[in-house]
Amino acid sequence: AIALMMALNHPGMDVLALTTVGGNGALRHTTRNALAILEQVGRGDVPVFKGASRPLVGRFSYGYNFHGPGAMTARLPPTARPPQPGSAYDYISETARQRPGELTLIALGPLTNIARVIRRDPGVVEHLKRLVVMGGAVETPGNVTPYAEFNIYNDPEAAQLVLSSGLPITLVGLDVCDPVFVVSDDDRWARGGSRAEHLARRLTDGWFALHDEGARYTPCDAMAILAITNPELMSFRQAAVHVETEDPDRRGQTVAQYGRGSVQVAADIRADAAMDATRKMLGEVLRHPSQDRAVDRPAWRVLP
Repeated sequence: AIALMMALNHPGMDVLALTTVGGNGALRHTTRNALAILEQVGRGDVPVFKGASRPLVGRFSYGYNFHGPGAMTARLPPTARPPQPGSAYDYISETARQRPGELTLIALGPLTNIARVIRRDPGVVEHLKRLVVMGGAVETPGNVTPYAEFNIYNDPEAAQLVLSSGLPITLVGLDVCDPVFVVSDDDRWARGGSRAEHLARRLTDGWFALHDEGARYTPCDAMAILAITNPELMSFRQAAVHVETEDPDRRGQTVAQYGRGSVQVAADIRADAAMDATRKMLGEVLRHPSQDRAVDRPAWRVLP
């Protein structure tokens, strides 16, 4: 939600659509949340396409214990707007071919949708400009197992297919996410008057209510947006990245061989500057014409 609002706010980013996938929650929940977030910030013009409800192998391990019931920590009013007809796979493939060399995909969940696109239409790789992935733990411990990060762990077969596809990829993993965090009494976090700040604050307040005192909230997906808008805040290393799919103890591990390959691995970050950039981007007034009116206070409630 926070990353989406940052992308919508940024004048250099044109958000064409959202494609949903299971992971944080079941597909019905992630799709409902995507539609509700867009409604709350007045961007119901952005289409939403449903994607994969299951990984390539097995089932998703949902994150309700971490993200709350419904896979989000603020319960938003339902929207009557349905997702678009057609699949996420067809939309990505068709749009990439209609706009060759222009389309950047930002993957904030398991890579199942993109893996299925590549399986169905291998030539689409040549038409995509870049893929930015929030996922992986290359030189740092995982957050699901000692080796694996949640998004990659949830569909390692898809991650291996995508990361070895030759597509230009920027991998934004826990290496640069863990140093950037919010604490519950941070007076600087999302205290302004924009719709995005109000919703971001409610979401993080709800998250802290679900976790132990002293917990630190890490806006990992926001770092994937910054890798596009503020790449100077990070350092990158070129690599070929392999995802472990065979060893059950290391399933989902991301292993980098530096110096070759098509993956830019985010290796370091200026944490304070990244948090400042995140706050600033949330505080900007949404630049879509529908946002030229005064900011309304949307209705929601924080989960207990």
